[in-house]
Amino acid sequence: MRTVGAIERGEYAPAPAQSPERLREQLTDPRTTRWAGHLDGTLIGAAEVRPAGEPNTAFTRIYVLPDARGHGVGRSLLTQVVRHQQAAGTQILATTVLADTPGARYALQLGATIGDELVINVLDFATLDRTALERTVNTDHDGYHLAHWSGRTPDHLLNSYASAKRAIVDAPNNHLPPNAVVAWDGDFIRQSERERAERGAELWVTAAVAAGTSTVAAFTAVEVGRSSIDVGQEDTVVVGEHRRQGLATWVKAAMALRLADELPTVRRLSSTTAIANTGMRTVNARTGFRELTRRQLITIDLTTLAKRLQA
Repeated sequence: MRTVGAIERGEYAPAPAQSPERLREQLTDPRTTRWAGHLDGTLIGAAEVRPAGEPNTAFTRIYVLPDARGHGVGRSLLTQVVRHQQAAGTQILATTVLADTPGARYALQLGATIGDELVINVLDFATLDRTALERTVNTDHDGYHLAHWSGRTPDHLLNSYASAKRAIVDAPNNHLPPNAVVAWDGDFIRQSERERAERGAELWVTAAVAAGTSTVAAFTAVEVGRSSIDVGQEDTVVVGEHRRQGLATWVKAAMALRLADELPTVRRLSSTTAIANTGMRTVNARTGFRELTRRQLITIDLTTLAKRLQA
């Protein structure tokens, strides 16, 4: 099933200030659809929806100015999102909210389910501890070597990389429905690479590869867009039989140095991790990420939501 952004009509946790370049990039992303909400001719709200990482899923955000709530603008915006996503074949809507806020309560009234509590982490490049990162990267990992690529996955690593991406299903979390993880294969990766290129972005990957093989044992991936100022962490995965050898910290530290050295404009790397994933939270802390805030992931079945909105 695809995770679709669903119902956020409430307070957001503090987020890093977006650069003008990053905002411009987001506003021109062809994957995102937006609506404006007006009351008596005045703009008081907005909604957006875009595909999420899981199949048959989208992620939505709905904003209404606090002083303008209670006039049905948020409900009207949400109705537009639902109609649009029903036509697109979406099954699940999702969003993030602060716990015990009007947004969370509104979502629950509509039949939403609270999933993971998420930690939003930020790595600030202005205060990067290069000495600690270099020490981590230079630590010997017997039987493995680092591989780096941007945009196109090397042909000889393609199938193993796809297999490693599927291993994210083992990550501790409370929100993934059955069969939610994308069935990554070589063709799907190539398709994803083409789609990113069309919107002016590419995926930077640093992987730990088993020596003498083409086996990707672990990897971390970061999406770099046109702004190259604020970049977003995608997946970090260690394949089952290669765990507990420090590979996640190794590849994340190497990626941080790579970004700092090859992308001098970068200011910040953001990452979202489930509270339940204590292992990856420890890796983030070791790599220099600081916790910015926590949010709850909320999901709802689109058919259920449509019925509630019509009631």
